[in-house]
Amino acid sequence: MPMQLMLDFTPKPPFQPKPVVRNTSWVDVSDIARGTGFTLPVEVSVSLNHALAPLQTEDDAEYDQRLYDALWFAHHYLSLDQRQSITFTFDFLREDTHSGKLTGASLRLRVEEQNQLVLLGLPQDF
Repeated sequence: MPMQLMLDFTPKPPFQPKPVVRNTSWVDVSDIARGTGFTLPVEVSVSLNHALAPLQTEDDAEYDQRLYDALWFAHHYLSLDQRQSITFTFDFLREDTHSGKLTGASLRLRVEEQNQLVLLGLPQDF
């Protein structure tokens, strides 16, 4: 005997993801991150923000460029690997406060996509 299927078009409330519980403070950098290709909101950890901050002998533009570069690498690695979490090394130049010479600095960073939000920080921030 044939059976008639009934479709239920009753509206359901949208899925509400659980809030991400973090014990580290985060800084919203979504405006800069859009320029590197991110479409989701992006936040960086306060510790990464401090690590990228300019020294007394550097311009504020140095921080902006470092942040942009770190975000670009994060987006690049997420796009290539298609995983939700990636750890990578970010190298940049820093002006020595005493000699004025450029020295290399290296940070190990982790980028993670969680509940429609991208987090970028040092591995211990997660």
